[in-house]
Amino acid sequence: MSRGKRRAVAGPEQILAAARAIGVRHGWSAVTIRSVAQKLGYSSPLLYQHFRDKQDVLTQIAVQALALLEAKLTENLPAPGACAVLAMVERYWTFMLDNKQLYRLMNGMDGVPIDRVVLSQSARCFYKPIAEAVRPLTEPNKADEKDLADELWALLHGMAALYLDRGAQFDVTKASDASMRLISGARAQT
Repeated sequence: MSRGKRRAVAGPEQILAAARAIGVRHGWSAVTIRSVAQKLGYSSPLLYQHFRDKQDVLTQIAVQALALLEAKLTENLPAPGACAVLAMVERYWTFMLDNKQLYRLMNGMDGVPIDRVVLSQSARCFYKPIAEAVRPLTEPNKADEKDLADELWALLHGMAALYLDRGAQFDVTKASDASMRLISGARAQT
C-alpha cells in the first residue's frame, strides 16, 4: 500500500519568505515560530532545523533587507560626487517608502528581538559606497569622508524614522536638500 509522496520540508528561504509575509502584513511581533510553521503547514519543531528562534529568523530577514538596500543604493551609481549622493538619497528614501515594514525591522524600530551585533556587521556594507560618493565633496578642506558618510546616514535615517513614527512632513526633496546642506557645512568647517 502506497503512502504517497512525502512532502519536502521547507528550507531556510521558504521559512524566511513566510515570516517576511507575516511581518509585512501583520507586524513583526506577529512573527512567531508557531505562526510561520502554521503558514507553511508544518509543526514548529521542523523550523528549528534551520533557525534557533524567532530572533534568528527576524535577524536573517533584517540582514537580507540591508543587502537589498545596499544593492539598490549602489546599482548603476553615477560617478562619485553630488549626483551620486543625490541618487543614493533618492534610492534610500524610495526603499524606505516601498519597504516600510522591512525598514522598521532592520533598524530595530518595532522592539522585536534582533541580533544587533549581526545587524551592525551587515550594515558595514553602507560605509564604503557612501564614503566614496562623498569623497569628492570633501575637497578642498579634506573633511573626513567616513565621518561625513556616518553623518549622512544618520541624517537620512533620522528623517525616515521621524517620517514613519511621527508623521514628519519629510520627502525625498527635503532629504536631498538636508543632505547637501550637511555636506556643505562639513566642507566649510574643516
